[in-house]
This record gives sequence, C-alpha cells and structure tokens, in this order.
Amino acid sequence: MSPGRLILLTDLDDTLFASERSLPIDAERVQLAAVDGNGAPLSFQTHQQRTLWELLSGAADFIIPVTGRTSYALDRVALSFPRNYAVVSHGALVISEGHVLPAWQTRLAPHLDEAYLAIGRAYADLSEALQREVPHLQFTLRQLEDLSVPVYLSIKATGELPEVAHTLLSQVAQAHGLSLHANTRNAALRPSYTSKSEACRFLLEEELYRQPEDTIIAIGDSLSDLPFMTHSDMAMMPTGSQVWNAVKELAQ
Repeated sequence: MSPGRLILLTDLDDTLFASERSLPIDAERVQLAAVDGNGAPLSFQTHQQRTLWELLSGAADFIIPVTGRTSYALDRVALSFPRNYAVVSHGALVISEGHVLPAWQTRLAPHLDEAYLAIGRAYADLSEALQREVPHLQFTLRQLEDLSVPVYLSIKATGELPEVAHTLLSQVAQAHGLSLHANTRNAALRPSYTSKSEACRFLLEEELYRQPEDTIIAIGDSLSDLPFMTHSDMAMMPTGSQVWNAVKELAQ
C-alpha cells in the first residue's frame, strides 16, 4: 500500500518567520528569511522556527505557501519550497513556477473588469474619507496587481488603526462588494474571488488530486487562516498567535 504524500499548507509571516519589528528584542535571529523591496534584511527565523522548518521541509512532498504576500514579495523569501506551488495575494492567485495556473486564470477571467472598478472606487472613497475622518492618521493606499490580476487595495498605517478607521474600511468594502482583512496597522480590501480556502481546495482536489492516504498539515497564525486550515488532517499554530489566544480563551 502506498504511504501517501505529506503535503504542507503554510502561512509565512509570523508563522515560519517574523519581521524584525515583530520579533521580541531578546529573540535570536538565527536565519535570514526574507528581504524587503530594496534587498535589505526584513524577516528572520528564531531557533524554534528554523527547527520546525528543517523538520517539515525534510519530510514533505509538497510545501505550499498560503500567504497574503504577492508573487513578487514571495520571491523575496529565502526559504525553498519544493514543487513551487503557492497561494499568494490573500488567495487571489494560485501559481506554479511563477505563473498563474491556467485553470485558475479561467476562473478569474469573468471577474477582472469588475474587480478593477471596485478597487479603484474604494481607493477614491478611502483617500477622501480617511483624510476627513482621521486627519492625524499617517497612511498609504496602494492598488495592487499581481501577474496582471487586480488582487487588493492595501492600506498601511504608521501607527495603530483607530476604531473609526476600521469602521470606514468596513463600510467602503461593503459598498463596493469587497471583503476586508484587517489587523493592527494594515488592511486589505479584496475582490470576491480572493479566498485562501478555495485556492487550497482547488490545489488539493483539482491539481494535486488528493488521495485518501495523503496527509495534509496546515499551519497558520491568524483567525483568517482558519478556513484554509480546515482542508487539512492536522493543524498547527504558533503559541502567542491570534489563533492560539482565541483557543486559549475558549478553554478558560
């Protein structure tokens, strides 16, 4: 009987590595994991993250990044992923060898014009509304494309996004049929086809042809990772992460 394949679905930032800003001061930076757009060191692995990576990468048949990073930001990650499948841009794209899989591109095609319009209108609305309602907030807005596909509207603030900003983001996202992913400093407004969960299901069922004897392990750190993690047989999370804290709260 075939032993089956070991397939790893994994988030990257704050899971397999963390940025210099996110790491505790006393955490040893063992391995450079990613650089920024200028090639400067950005993210590192701790001893524990490096040990986990070496253990899993030595055993897995497929390691599939499932990340909010764009394909070009994924290129700045120093880790090597066997077979080169990846889910990027919050699940908008499923790629292999740096190209969108043809079957996934076919799925996207009917929605692209609408996504361009929605992201552009949301950009215009938020540019005006955030300056009016939160004049002290320093932020940048960017309409991001990845491999010629509109993937999301990025909002990055220099400080914590106040409640009024989260409210505005939610209102604008709803008005233009976009979904909102937000954390303390950053947010993304995403088209309807953006789904880490559906992208992972597609890869497992329609590209890799998942077999009953395969073992799927998923790793994630945030609540927004949970939908894609449900496609696994076993799931892992970093202690201290958003998912860990939510589970700990339920257990109390």
